[in-house]
Amino acid sequence: MKIAVVGIGGVGGLIGGALARVLPQTIFIARGEHLKVIREEGLTVRSGLLGEFTVVPALVTDRAEEAGIVDAVILATKGYDLEEACRQIAPMIGEQTLVVPLLNGVMVSQLMRPLLPPCVLADGCMSCFSYIERPGVIAHPSTLATLTLGMAEGEPHPALIHLTMLLESVGFKASVTKEIRQASWQKYVLMCGVSTAYAWFDQPAGPIREDPEKLDFLRRCHQEIIDTASGHGVALPEDLIDRCMQSFLAQPPEATSSLYRDLRDGKPRTELRPVIARMCELGAEVGVPTPCHQAVVDKYRDRL
Repeated sequence: MKIAVVGIGGVGGLIGGALARVLPQTIFIARGEHLKVIREEGLTVRSGLLGEFTVVPALVTDRAEEAGIVDAVILATKGYDLEEACRQIAPMIGEQTLVVPLLNGVMVSQLMRPLLPPCVLADGCMSCFSYIERPGVIAHPSTLATLTLGMAEGEPHPALIHLTMLLESVGFKASVTKEIRQASWQKYVLMCGVSTAYAWFDQPAGPIREDPEKLDFLRRCHQEIIDTASGHGVALPEDLIDRCMQSFLAQPPEATSSLYRDLRDGKPRTELRPVIARMCELGAEVGVPTPCHQAVVDKYRDRL
């Protein structure tokens, strides 16, 4: 299977590195200093799950047309790069090419469909903590690396099943579900909810979890997303908020999210629009008020 991994950051670098270790035809689409170092020295992965290793992919480039048509594209860019990434990967896509987005957000395939040529488009969720330690090096200090893949409509495509088996074979916990909408919304409840709270209070987990009023705000963030999911026809587990809150309370006091860190650090581009602002838009589509999320959008409106 000829696989191109687009976006060799924390998620894409971990997956791409694991695949390239056993599939020499794996292709990396990267950019900047990261691209330069990988070309010269390979990509090093330091993982609590997979160990430490260095791989040299078949091709590492910032020009997708050099790859030709591939069997599968794993898209792991930031949400704000989605439109540009879809244009970039078009030369690699044929009608039978499987495209799997692993971006923050919910049901990203719905945004991608009008931007791509005909292909087999799936959705995916990944749970892990990994990041670029420095150009050419991916750090994955934990053993958590779980992937859930599925099709928004219909039965899982054979190519998706094949890719899932490959991901399992290289060390990840990967599964195919017929309920990818539920899986995607569940992750969105957790990720978007905590990011909204971090951004509103401009604080990490510790000060938030020590203040009952701040915890109540976080709970309301989760509820807004669950109500919106229901409006879109997706029923989520009744205990989901309690599970999300338990997860938050178990975080170390310095824990934050990448979305909040980018806002805090003044990064010129953040996922405020594709994650939190999109939540407001999804709520408006079905008449669900989203005051907590809207407050954060208004607070950072100059960053949209």
